Amino acid sequence: MQSATTVKRTSEPFLLEQLRAYGPILGMILILLVFSVLKPAFLSVANIGNVLHQSSILIIMSFGLAVVMAMRGVDLSIAQIADAAGLLAAVLLLHGQSLWIVFTVPIFFGLFAGLVNGLLVAYAGVPAIIGTLGMMFVIRSGELLMTNGAEPQILFTLPRGLTRNFFFVGQGSIGPFSALVVLALLVFAAMMVVTRFTTFARRARAVGGNARAAYLAGINIRAVFAGGFVLAGLLASIAGVALVSRTSIAVPRGAEPYLLDAFAAVYLGTLLSKRGDITIWGTLLGALFITFLSNGLTLLGLGAPYRFALNGGFILLAMAIGALKRNN
Repeated sequence: MQSATTVKRTSEPFLLEQLRAYGPILGMILILLVFSVLKPAFLSVANIGNVLHQSSILIIMSFGLAVVMAMRGVDLSIAQIADAAGLLAAVLLLHGQSLWIVFTVPIFFGLFAGLVNGLLVAYAGVPAIIGTLGMMFVIRSGELLMTNGAEPQILFTLPRGLTRNFFFVGQGSIGPFSALVVLALLVFAAMMVVTRFTTFARRARAVGGNARAAYLAGINIRAVFAGGFVLAGLLASIAGVALVSRTSIAVPRGAEPYLLDAFAAVYLGTLLSKRGDITIWGTLLGALFITFLSNGLTLLGLGAPYRFALNGGFILLAMAIGALKRNN
């Protein structure tokens, strides 16, 4: 007959495995339940809709960072690219440019900034953290020159006829849904296709798994790695334009708070994968959780210091659990 000690020893690894696999998810749900108990309005339909609307910018920006990080890279310039793209859109609108120019010029800027990042990191051999940090400072300097020293670009004072279509992206609705939420869903669907059903997806997974093996298999790892930065720049510029459309004002460094949140979203997303992988759907849930967390703290009257502390703690937790998953 099997002793109780033997049964306990047999069951312990299983319990630890289940804890590593589902503990983070249960912990996130528990935190949200605590907020709902302390503030019943937290899970109201109106507040959930508000959180989904607020999270859209972070979701779009985080997807680009997730692609780069899945290939073992990092992009510190995404928030600055978003900033500059939003400022470009605002300046063009203030100067009476047509709507297609207001939208397309910032998008091309994001593509160009991402391309420069990719060339520096993948082809020039500059470490990603250094190359993208340099790009961040270059863009920030350009913003200051463009705005005469951080002068806000105010759009809500313009005639409504000039801004109505531009503001629709961030403030309008498509049926019962926020246009910004619809945009985030469309980007999510596109990124799911790009990262799962394309040649780039297969090559990016190979590069992220083992770059040398991918090279020996004939994959152009430099082009794939650079492509990740181009995609990150594109998504950052879309997020930046959407942010200005939502707030009706463009301010240099206005998108910087999203950088830490984007890292937290990506790392939290790894907690939802049994192998600790970076995924688009995991990043989506991570971004939603970060926004719900911020909203709950705001309802409780707690400010940014608590949010930053929790975000940093979640990043450390995700890295620790990820290490445990890889070692077991």
